[in-house]
Amino acid sequence: MYSSEARIIDDVAELEANDARISELLTRQKVIVNDLDKAGIAKRDGSRSMVEWLQSRLDMSRRNAAELLYAARWFKRHRPIERRLSDGIVSFDRAMTVLRLAVAGADDSVVEQSYHLDQHQVARMAARQRRVSTVDESRAFEEQYFSVQPTLDESTWMLSGRLSGPDGRVVEKALHDRAEELRALPHGEASSRGQRQAAALVAMAQDSLDAFGDEREASVQSSIAVFVDLDAANGSGGELGAEVEYGPRVGPAILEELLCSGSVRVIGLADGRPVVTSDAAKAIPPGVRHTVAWRDGGCTIDGCSSRYRLQPHHIRERRHGGTHDPDNLTTLCWYHHHVAIHGQGFRIDPDSPPQRRRLVRARGGPDPP
Repeated sequence: MYSSEARIIDDVAELEANDARISELLTRQKVIVNDLDKAGIAKRDGSRSMVEWLQSRLDMSRRNAAELLYAARWFKRHRPIERRLSDGIVSFDRAMTVLRLAVAGADDSVVEQSYHLDQHQVARMAARQRRVSTVDESRAFEEQYFSVQPTLDESTWMLSGRLSGPDGRVVEKALHDRAEELRALPHGEASSRGQRQAAALVAMAQDSLDAFGDEREASVQSSIAVFVDLDAANGSGGELGAEVEYGPRVGPAILEELLCSGSVRVIGLADGRPVVTSDAAKAIPPGVRHTVAWRDGGCTIDGCSSRYRLQPHHIRERRHGGTHDPDNLTTLCWYHHHVAIHGQGFRIDPDSPPQRRRLVRARGGPDPP
């Protein structure tokens, strides 16, 4: 908390001075990058492109590298904008936004007018100025890519890419339409657009895999080995240092989801050697699975009418002694099973009616109203 008005004024002044310094450094960076680009530094160092070279050399993201290279190559063609940047009249971000407007074909009067508009308005002007040729369309298609990059332990995955305009709109609309079906968390709790779209992407991928049929899924899930570091597990406070065979590291929630869908054998490790091996926890027998699905007729969460990817779920978790007895099983749609329970941390209230199951919080905090 600020102690005085003078402190606020000093901090604002320092913030503005730092921003000016950052713009000054970036201006110098684009000059250096331009010189190195002309000298063919990327090819000399064995990189496929200047963007790749910048990513490696400066340890920056692909997007930031492409931005810096764009500045290096285009500012020299629009000297009035470059002079304003070099003289400190405009920030680097403002200069880049105006540069894109000029590159899009705006005349000098439009460019001059843009200095009096906010950057969002200038970006919209640039989009309206741009004319797309067949060469542009071909390049946009050729430059499409999609990257899926896991962390070293595969506990999280980073997705990034670039699509042409029409293809991007197709993907955006598909994600939006599916995400709208996942808008509300249990009991009306809010979920962000990003959370909904992430869940929608997984659901769409699962739909594609399901096209192979239940038999394929059953064969994939029929036997799973999970390796647990016993030293790390002791005193972990509910955390789990486990890794699926040929797969990612997982925690208790994902392990429980695996136990719902297949046969799991837990192998305890000490110093990298197996010291204890459990009997494989058997998958739910097909007869029991079909009987529970017939009995419930759909998702049993109170108020839910979804029939999307109906799955059996153990009311009392397997790791806490739950069995495959039909009375311990209930049918859930993919959203309530994968997202709400194993993702958001809800659990089934065992005292709620069989056809009106209620969700309660399991990972700390108050139950939802």
